[in-house]
Amino acid sequence: MRKERRVIVAMMILTMWFSFAGCDGELVEDPNSPEVVAPGDGEDNSNNNDGDTKNENRPVIENQVFTETLTIDGHENDSLIIRNCTFENINDIALLVKTVDNIIIKDCIFRNLKSHAIFLQAGQVSNNTIIEGNEIYNVNGIGIFAGEEHIDTQCLNNKIYDVALVDIAGHTPHGIYLCGKNFLIEGNTIYNCGSADGKGLGISVRSYGTISRNKIYNGRASGIAFSSDHPAYHGNLLIENNVIFDNYENAISLYMSNDDSPLGNVTVRFNTMVSSNKPVVYANSWKSMDSELIANGNVLIRTDGDTNYIDASTSNPFSESQNLMNAGDIGFTSFTNKDFHLRADSKALGFATGINDFPFNDFDNKNRNSSDLDAGAFEGN
Repeated sequence: MRKERRVIVAMMILTMWFSFAGCDGELVEDPNSPEVVAPGDGEDNSNNNDGDTKNENRPVIENQVFTETLTIDGHENDSLIIRNCTFENINDIALLVKTVDNIIIKDCIFRNLKSHAIFLQAGQVSNNTIIEGNEIYNVNGIGIFAGEEHIDTQCLNNKIYDVALVDIAGHTPHGIYLCGKNFLIEGNTIYNCGSADGKGLGISVRSYGTISRNKIYNGRASGIAFSSDHPAYHGNLLIENNVIFDNYENAISLYMSNDDSPLGNVTVRFNTMVSSNKPVVYANSWKSMDSELIANGNVLIRTDGDTNYIDASTSNPFSESQNLMNAGDIGFTSFTNKDFHLRADSKALGFATGINDFPFNDFDNKNRNSSDLDAGAFEGN
């Protein structure tokens, strides 16, 4: 009986592998052949920690080293998990995703790449891609890219640095570059991003969604930017709880000049941002007259002595409340060492009290108290 079970398991593994390898040659594997594991074959999938993957039967590629492009295309690959893999020393795109839904790319390393790291190809369609816990560095091109038909993309808790060093095939380099709608970009650390000629945003988006709890610094351009050159579907863009400092341009830049792809409201709230030579937040002339920029509860530091902290066009509604603006240290744990937690004597303590619409948790996921609400990304002790 045991022997019979072993034969059945072996046949299942072989069937799963051939189904992947036969997808019109689109799956490009490492010479050592990546192992695609059906859950239950060699592991107990009932106790995994992949969020909505718990107790589901999902194909897996794991613990592999890729030195050539891995392409995932076709709905036969839906719900695939790629985890604990290394992509390195590749001259072309490392991981190319086309038409596939519910894929998870988790805990992988992307390094020493001449082109882009994770690339959700424009013109293809996918839903609910989760890119989580990866380390991406020494990449000439984009760290993470998704074309406009890739929707509900989530970039969570990735570490991205020394990326976007060179323009690759017409793609301006950025750390994270998402064009599709309803994205979530949360908990990422992005630094040393951009090319020597001043290109390369930490996070660049072209539609609506949420950008929250990211740390972005030492970039060649702005930390976060929106540009209206793709459909934005009148959705709302929420930027909150981010820490942005020591970038060459504005901490946040909003380029809203294209009336063919209007965004809805843009809310910039409870961020801690430092600029040395530009307005901390910049928003140019908006062509969609029903759009509004709302800026509440931020800590805005500009160290060059200029008092223009938010440079917003008067052509659109703009409202701001209880933003703490200063030329230097307002009571941070260590302004010199870029630790922007709040001391017991900080000017930010209680500064935002009275704002009704605020994130319930801060950068560190600490609860906020509406009766004693602190400005910036961090709630005090």
